[in-house]
Parts: sequence; C-alpha cells; structure tokens
Amino acid sequence: MDFIIKRKTLISMLFIGLTLLGYVSYKRLPVELFPNAQLPTLIVQVTSTMQMDPTFIESQAVVPLEGAIGTLEGIEKIESTVTSRSGTILIYYSTKANMKFANLKLQEKILMVSNSIPEEFRVNVARVDLETATSQFMQLQVRGTGGVDRIRNVADRDIKPQFESIDGIAGVDVSGGQQSSVEIVIDEKAANAYGITLSQVRNLITSGGQDRTFVGRATQGNSKLFVTVTSEYTDIMDIGNIIIRQEGPVLLKDISTITFGVKEETNISRVNGLEAVTISLVNDNQTNLIDLSKKTLAAIDRMNEELKQAEVEIVVQNNNAEVMEKNINQIIKLALTGGLLAIAILWFFLRNIRLVSIIAVSIPVSVYVAFNFFYAYGISINSLTLVGMALAIGMLIDNSVVVLENIYRLAGQGKDFDTAVKQGTKEVWKAIIAATLTTITVFLPFVFSSNFMIKMIGKNVGVSIVSTLLVSLAVALLLIPMATHFFLSISKNRSSEIFKKMSIHNRVIQAYYMTLKASMRNPAGTIIGTLAVFFAALLISLTLSVNTTTEVDTPSFRLSVTMPSGTTLEKADAIVAEIEG
Repeated sequence: MDFIIKRKTLISMLFIGLTLLGYVSYKRLPVELFPNAQLPTLIVQVTSTMQMDPTFIESQAVVPLEGAIGTLEGIEKIESTVTSRSGTILIYYSTKANMKFANLKLQEKILMVSNSIPEEFRVNVARVDLETATSQFMQLQVRGTGGVDRIRNVADRDIKPQFESIDGIAGVDVSGGQQSSVEIVIDEKAANAYGITLSQVRNLITSGGQDRTFVGRATQGNSKLFVTVTSEYTDIMDIGNIIIRQEGPVLLKDISTITFGVKEETNISRVNGLEAVTISLVNDNQTNLIDLSKKTLAAIDRMNEELKQAEVEIVVQNNNAEVMEKNINQIIKLALTGGLLAIAILWFFLRNIRLVSIIAVSIPVSVYVAFNFFYAYGISINSLTLVGMALAIGMLIDNSVVVLENIYRLAGQGKDFDTAVKQGTKEVWKAIIAATLTTITVFLPFVFSSNFMIKMIGKNVGVSIVSTLLVSLAVALLLIPMATHFFLSISKNRSSEIFKKMSIHNRVIQAYYMTLKASMRNPAGTIIGTLAVFFAALLISLTLSVNTTTEVDTPSFRLSVTMPSGTTLEKADAIVAEIEG
C-alpha cells in the first residue's frame, strides 16, 4: 500500500496512458448496428431452367459436388435437398474454422468440378451472415428530365465513378433504364465438332478467360492464404479472344456470334413523377459505416451542385448508417444518464465534490481502457457491446464506492490519512475481487456454448462487461486510493464535517434502524413477506401478454400491385401511373 501512496505520478501516468491508448483503439474500431454473425455454414446451390426428375439432378450434379466437397477440411456435416428444379447442399463447418478461407477453397473446388457437370445446371456458392445482408448501406435515387435512358447515362458516366473513388465503398450498383450488354450466341454445330460444351464456355467466361495468376501469399492469424488475380474484360474483343481449346487454338469467336447492345428493360422507377434510376452503395466491411455515410452525403451534396445545370438530382432513399447512428447514440445517452444519476446519488451521501469527482473520473477511465480489450479481441462497437458497457457502468462504480466509503469511514473515526487509505483498502480488497470474479464467471458458460448465436452474443456482451469490470477493479485498487489520499492530504480543514459519523438522530438512519430491528425480531414474518412479494411479482409478470403487438407509426407505407401473369411492363406501368395520379 505504500507503493500506491508514494507513487502517485507513476499510477497517474499509467492510467492516463492506457486511457489515451483506449481512445485510439476506440477510433479504430468498426461501428455497426449488429455484430457480423457469419454462421459457420456455406451453401452450394444447383439450379436448372427446366423441370427435371429429382433423381437425375441428384446423380448428375449433387452427388459429384458432395464428393468434391467432402475432401475439404473443417467440415462437420453435409446436408442436401433436391427438388424438380434445384438442389441445395448445406455445409456445416466447425466453429473454429476460418470461413473466409473456407469460402475461397470451396469456390475453387466447385470451379474444378463444374466442367464435369451437365451444362443444364448452374452452380453457385453462397454464405449466410449479417455482413452480406447489411452490406448495402445506402440506396439512392437519381431523378431528372429527358427520359430514363438519359438519367441512366448520366448515372453511369458522371455519378458512379465518383462514388467508386470514395474510400470505404466496395461496390456501386446502378439499376433502371437500358443497361449495356454483350450477347453470345453459340454455333452448336461448330461447338459439337470441337467437342466443346456450353458449361465449358460459361466457366471460361466467368473465370476471366484464362487461368488465375498466382501473385503471392498472405497470412491471417494461423492461416496461410494464396493470393490470385483474374483478368477483367475491358473490350468486347477480349471476350472473342478467349481460348476455348488449346489445340488449334480454338477461340470463342470461332464458334459463336458476339454482339454488343442493350438489355431488355425489366423495371421502371419514378420519384415524384420524374424518371429515376436506383444506385445501391455497398460498403467495405472493415470501414466505419457512420464515417463513410458522412463522407458519402458530403459527396452527394457536391455532386448535386454540379448536376443542377443538367437538371438531375441525387436523393437519398435509404441510409442504414442513419438508423445505426441514432440507435447507438440513444444507448450512449442512456449510459451517460445512468452514470450521472449514480454520481448524483453518491453526492447525496458524501456531500464532498472532491471525493465524488474521483468516482466520476473512474467511469470514463474504465470505459476507454476497456476499448483496448475490444481492439485486441476484434470486437466492434455495436448494440450488444454498448448495452454490455451500459450495464457495466453501474457495476464498475460499486468497486470504487466500496473502497472510497471504507477510507471515508476510517477518516471519520479520526485516523490519519495514510492509515485510513492503507487500512481502508486492505480491509475490502478481497471482497471486491470476489464480487468482481463472481460477476465475471456468469458469462463463462457462454464461451463453452455449442450454439453459434448464443456464443456470439455472449462474446460481444461478455467481453464488454468483463473487460470494463476488470479495469474498474484495477481503478478501485490503484487509482481510487491514490487520488483519495491526494485530496485528503491537501485538505485544509482536517476536521471537516464530512469525516464525522452520520448522527443517530438522522431520520434516514432512524428509519433504517427501525426496519432492521423489526426484521430481526420477527425473522419468520420477514421471510414469509419476502416470498409473498416474490410470488406476487411472478404472478403479475405471467399475466402480462408477451405477444401483445402495438401499432407503430411510420412516415410511409408501401402499396404493391400484382398484375396477371403475362402482363407487359408497359401495361403494368400504365396502371401504376394511374394510381400515382
């Protein structure tokens, strides 16, 4: 304990340094509404454009794919279902598997097997996670005059490149209007003469028309990743020069007719009666979504100024980051309100601004130092972690209050400040360590749970609470005694009223003593009364309807019109235009 009293500068610099490091970690942490729950499951889908016998799909496509998939590592179970048009293979990996690496290896394996599968089938690999579901963070409408094709041309030529240049945007998808396309018509006689199938042509076009080029290796944790690069088409002639067969060689243009044109229009979009196209922005999963949203909105304002003369405007239709920021700010405000209320209650009992300020400082110190654990364990700032920290704020004050109150009590008995700090901390350090550890052990079962979602929730909430409580324990045993000794040693009035025992004539104390004496004189009645209150509360909670739904006011509603089968796009547009009017 002499170390705490005599090394005030060392302890102060230690916590200042950890707090500043925690602030740096906080700025580097990704922000998201929900943690990315990438399930240890991958899906291989086999689809056909025509109805077939399910046994044919199983024998010709599903079984060969299962055989290839079974050679991969880390797989616990494979489930397959087959219908008359499709087959689905669910691949369950172990919870310790690196899913990004597993996804890459699975796609490579499927690409190798696809050549042996009949050309009537299409094979696709999909994964299940919140990242892919929420990666489209903003949806925009580009509206103006001159027809939808003009708007589409402006969006492709002037708007899309500017969004692609923003750091953090991984993809820009433009829909609406007539889209450019390349049509490849295979000459069946020529293809059959060379022994070339449609599936071979399709796979070569998809893979870039050439073998992947190995460019190096990268490591992620304990995994070694192989980096390959595939080519992209920059000219229609590149497609025609794809080598279909090495003998000869046979090029794609030798067995097909390749034409450049526009796709048939399949959708029409209008905003307030003006023709419009839709732009969907996909974010990089490593970026801070709120910061990215602010940069994107600033770019939209700048582009709208440039597009005024062209009578074109970009309107934000949906912004997931705005909802995320609103929810996160609400959780932070609730946590701050709870912390301020706790400090106000402490002030009511201690009535000393210096001692209360010590507790007030311990809250941000504990929170920011805990962000270092977030960064170390790769946990983002999301709703679960913020709720965990909000719960921990009330508990982290407990450790500091226990130490401070005991020092406060001994000082009130007239002991010198050195003795009060040393003895006050020694008397309670075992108790607060035990109390902290019992709270931490509550979250240990989540770590050993076999259910992926429960483990994910336990990791996010558990790390936020456990890290904050561990830091608060260090604050209570080091920072609080040091700061308390500093303030007590510089106090001019050593016999201040705040160090005296609270009078027995105080009404609060008298009420507490009366209640305590009554409970001790009648223990049976106290126990029975407590049980009666418990079961009454339980009965009331059971009578409440958990499934009661309340109407939620929303600023918009959606109207859907289903047209008869075979209705043309122009006819459907005419009906919608009439409803708009």
